[in-house]
Amino acid sequence: MTTKNRYAEYDSLASMYDDQGTQRHDIVVEQLEQLVLQHLPKPARILDICCGTGQIAQRLLQKGYQVIGIDSSEEMLRYARKNAPHAEFILEDARFFQFTSTFHAVISTDVGLNLINTLEELKRVFQNVYQALRENGIFIFDLYVEELCIEDWQTTKIQGEAKENNAWINQFDYDAETKIGCDRTTRFELIDGQWQRFNMTFNWKLYSITDIKSALAKVGYTDIVFYNIKNDFGIESSGHVGCFVCRKS
Repeated sequence: MTTKNRYAEYDSLASMYDDQGTQRHDIVVEQLEQLVLQHLPKPARILDICCGTGQIAQRLLQKGYQVIGIDSSEEMLRYARKNAPHAEFILEDARFFQFTSTFHAVISTDVGLNLINTLEELKRVFQNVYQALRENGIFIFDLYVEELCIEDWQTTKIQGEAKENNAWINQFDYDAETKIGCDRTTRFELIDGQWQRFNMTFNWKLYSITDIKSALAKVGYTDIVFYNIKNDFGIESSGHVGCFVCRKS
């Protein structure tokens, strides 16, 4: 992996990301079970892109699946290898990875693909996934979508949290012209008895449901279905998130 494709700024987020609790990850796996896993053989091969700290990968391993995870943060993968030691993890950018057609399913959770800020680059991810899937393989991913987010995102938000060993404060602003939400976070972590400060900025691109469906169809996917996670699964905390499921034809 080239240096330009690695996102070192995500490294300082890894410990906080890993400390989100188990319920959130359990809910994601329940959704995967309903939409994808029940249709797969065991031991199916699953590719987890933007896999973060491997919490989902570990749960899939426990269910008997073979899992490979890719992420562009080395520190995220350090946690992932601890959380899911029997999975394989690769340092790679979702826009540039290449696998032959070996996976029964490819997943991407926790809206990681919104961090890809152009539709052209997102389409490149879709092409990489298509190449990695077996015939009739399933691709499932979640996103913040414009139709569910636009009203809420136009309000500037400031929030934060303090724990014994870390604390953070966040400000979120949305640019309606570019459809990008700018997420500025300052984080403090107690490391070896010393408090250290990390400043991070993440840009979240909003895509419309129509744009995503069109991009998937152009790559060659079929049976494209969109789910509103709040309405279709009753998960209030995911009110702005949509889920897409499609197949390689």
